[in-house]
Amino acid sequence: MNKRKKHIIILCVLSVVLIIVFYVFRFPFSVFRPLSNFGPGRTICLDMDLDNAVLEGITLPSAKQTASGSGLFEFRFLTLSKKYNYYKIYYQNESYKFPDTSALANENFYGSWEDVSVGFKPIEHRRTKDAFRIVGNPRDERNYYGADLSENSFNAAHIQSVINDIHNVPEWYNSVVEKAEKNGRSVDEQLQQDALWVINDRKNQGDCNHRWKRNPRVGEYSFMLVLCNEAGLKEIPDPVQHIGTTDENGQYVNPYGWFDTHPSKNYKVIKSRRRLKTRAVIAVDKGVFCDNTDDTLYKNALYEQFFSSISQQYTLRNIPVIQDVVGDNPYSRADYEANKTKYDSAQLHWDYPVVSSTPCQTVRLSDDRQYIRLINPGNDDPEHLKKESTGIRTRVGFTYGKFRGKIKFPVMLNDENVWNGLTYAFWLIYSDNHAWNNRRHDAAEGGYVDKSDDSDNPVRHPDYYYSEIDIEIVKASRFWPKDYYGRRADSVCVVQDETLNDDVMYCCTNWDLAVPSPKYFSWGIDTIPYGKDRRFETLRWYKLYKALTERSPMSNQAFKSPWYCYEIEWRPTEIIWRLGPDPEHLKVMGYMNDKFTSIPNNQMRCVVTQEYHYSEWWPPIVWEQGLIPYNKSDIEGKVYEIVVE
Repeated sequence: MNKRKKHIIILCVLSVVLIIVFYVFRFPFSVFRPLSNFGPGRTICLDMDLDNAVLEGITLPSAKQTASGSGLFEFRFLTLSKKYNYYKIYYQNESYKFPDTSALANENFYGSWEDVSVGFKPIEHRRTKDAFRIVGNPRDERNYYGADLSENSFNAAHIQSVINDIHNVPEWYNSVVEKAEKNGRSVDEQLQQDALWVINDRKNQGDCNHRWKRNPRVGEYSFMLVLCNEAGLKEIPDPVQHIGTTDENGQYVNPYGWFDTHPSKNYKVIKSRRRLKTRAVIAVDKGVFCDNTDDTLYKNALYEQFFSSISQQYTLRNIPVIQDVVGDNPYSRADYEANKTKYDSAQLHWDYPVVSSTPCQTVRLSDDRQYIRLINPGNDDPEHLKKESTGIRTRVGFTYGKFRGKIKFPVMLNDENVWNGLTYAFWLIYSDNHAWNNRRHDAAEGGYVDKSDDSDNPVRHPDYYYSEIDIEIVKASRFWPKDYYGRRADSVCVVQDETLNDDVMYCCTNWDLAVPSPKYFSWGIDTIPYGKDRRFETLRWYKLYKALTERSPMSNQAFKSPWYCYEIEWRPTEIIWRLGPDPEHLKVMGYMNDKFTSIPNNQMRCVVTQEYHYSEWWPPIVWEQGLIPYNKSDIEGKVYEIVVE
């Protein structure tokens, strides 16, 4: 071998040695592998196991998804250094969070060991293996505790026992009678509702960790390993070592943010490049839980019947006609016009829309278990006419995510563009009305306006549970009433007969409860920019109105497809509404952010409804609800699945 080749070989060997030495001293503990029992890959994709999620919450991974029932991780020394003696793993949801060092970072979903009393563990071997799981309520917060829910407290015997208790207390019973009259219900119906309320209220009293009350978020998770020595243990504050404790101000401390802003030679932070990506597929095949149904559905069903609140803000003054708007003998424009003058006020039916009085009659799993049927029942008895709303709600709640429904709503307009009277909705509603599910504390001008308070001097609450984000689809005008546009009305509003087109409105609403803390909080008509060249027009009816709404047109033709996708992307600082024929072809239909409206941060569940609304809710009125006949045939929608990612 000549000298030139020898020199080249020597140089190569020296280069390799220098590289090894550099990495050994620069990264003496560089091998950290989270989820080591899931094989290779930068990103591990794992759907949430929802089998026991309703009562026990979600774990990642679940006992069914790995042989060990946990996620394993390992790390090892590349030198014999004894610089660090202790270790701790942390995880955090990266898809839906505030910046790690922001004032709201303690709202992020992060955790460590399931037992929060365990801090840093001693390093006993150069190569260390351990286990962890991502779980609900990872800080073990006491406000998420409650009663033992293993037994079905909604069985008929238990409900009747509560009703008996009400009967035995005259003051209580009399208050129920008054409430029934106010709500337009029979006393028996109100007793049932109050008994269910009592049972739900008692669920929040007890010493069981209800991890489902703060479920893991969907999206991507990061993993952080922290190594430290004895001096480091003294430097790291207790709320970081034990994430279930709070600081001197009673606040939780985000460990990611704390380590980012407190570097020290006495501990080392290693963030893995490996991520976990997860989503929740809320399948329909396990059925629909209704009060009084069996224990199997109580434990396993991921959906329940949803009973819409019956508003008596207006009165339904309906023509006494039974006929389908869409069908073999459709209700024509000529019929509609003729019926304007055909009936006098004594002949009209003065009542309100209703909901089912028989659980699970209007929401049913299909025979092939592929979808849930939503049924607005038809009418065949002229003496008992009704416009009955229907709906379902998921039994598993989440904070943030892309909520996407795969749904077949019924055709809304017939060939003459006459409306069937229904409003279709895919929406999110607060998971519970107890303090554990309150929104972020906000005392601006007193806080949130009570949802049911429409007075000139409403009750305000700095802490409040109510949250709602809506997609509502209805036959309405593209434009708001002209008076709201002021001097711009003639240039902005296009004068047209909305009954002549097959557009329906895709209405996007955030119920912010009129809390005025956002920088650009306003009422009347405003616009919110989206991207470089789009703006969405918003309306808040008046200063104390509790919601902000946008309207975008969509075609009735969408309802003629086998199914369509409806999506709400709810993020910590913004909401994006989308629509499309499949998940890969979604169009943005609405947008809001926290500069204009208060974005909720509590846990919510998903709802799908087909409701009879008053026309007065969607001015300027296109078709009068009272001139739409009572449907003769069942009107049926289909919910195939809801995915949260």
